[in-house]
Amino acid sequence: MPVIRILDANINRAAEGMRVLEDIARFVLENQQLCGEVKSCRHQLREQSPTLYSRNTAKDVGACISTIQEGNRDSIHDIALAASNRCGEALRVVEEFLKLNSTQNTVETIRYRMYDLSAEIIKQLGSTNKQQWKLCFVMSQAECVLPWQETLTQALSSGCDCVQVREKTMTTKAYVQHVHKVKQISNSFGTPVIINDRVDVLLATKVAGVHLGTEDMPITDARRVDGKEVIIGATVHSLEEMNNAIEQGADYIGMGAMFPSPTKPEVPTADTELFEAAIECNHLAIGGITPENVHLLYTKGCKGVAVSSSISKSSNPRQVVESLLHPEAQPA
Repeated sequence: MPVIRILDANINRAAEGMRVLEDIARFVLENQQLCGEVKSCRHQLREQSPTLYSRNTAKDVGACISTIQEGNRDSIHDIALAASNRCGEALRVVEEFLKLNSTQNTVETIRYRMYDLSAEIIKQLGSTNKQQWKLCFVMSQAECVLPWQETLTQALSSGCDCVQVREKTMTTKAYVQHVHKVKQISNSFGTPVIINDRVDVLLATKVAGVHLGTEDMPITDARRVDGKEVIIGATVHSLEEMNNAIEQGADYIGMGAMFPSPTKPEVPTADTELFEAAIECNHLAIGGITPENVHLLYTKGCKGVAVSSSISKSSNPRQVVESLLHPEAQPA
């Protein structure tokens, strides 16, 4: 009887954890494959139950024991991690006690499969700090016609809600020093800083995130190094690249180029299929965007844009930012 109660309690405990992960995959990630695989494991586990409803809650000495941590969840990540741990621990108990009847069981296989599925779900949840920005200023110091500090301050004070630092030729030492200065200004506006390409500079400066191109460090490796708090963005030029980036755990997509870009004239413009797919996730449209053409993106459902030259090469960055954010308010 005690063994049956142990099996029943832990099979239910594991199944509860699986159901939480299943619903995260279904409703948060909207990932049919992950949802289906977790559901399959849950049904396989139920088949291992020697009996149902063998618990006696009134006489269960552990039913009222709980910890402070059980009542606190700060994010969906925390919920997923707690469900994963609950599932793994319960499956281990079931696996051990089923050995007493010396019959073959599949719980070990289920346990290892759930380790993999849980890790994939947590990875695809991405950063705990991810968000959808309206306007990201991609800033290169040499491009600014005003002192870069003035350009940045005008952009942030006018509503730019993210800045990406893009410096391809600086030494690592100079880059780190520069980012610290950028961070000091952006912090006064509560605006996150993203580093272009360089995971090492991100780690040295502890800014909000990093934006990776197709030739940079793979997203999965960057997440392993950076942790769950760091925001990771990915540049994509095709539907295949977008799907790969999302599968690897990118928090937002930089899709483009939307228009011919003076910064990267060699990059072809994005097709309609990519744009329509990308607007379903956190994204920044990028490439050749100006106050004159940004309204074309908004009318198609675009939620955020990343702009470089139009802001940095202007002697009035404040006006450019206002025009980018509110094109409908500008005179015809």
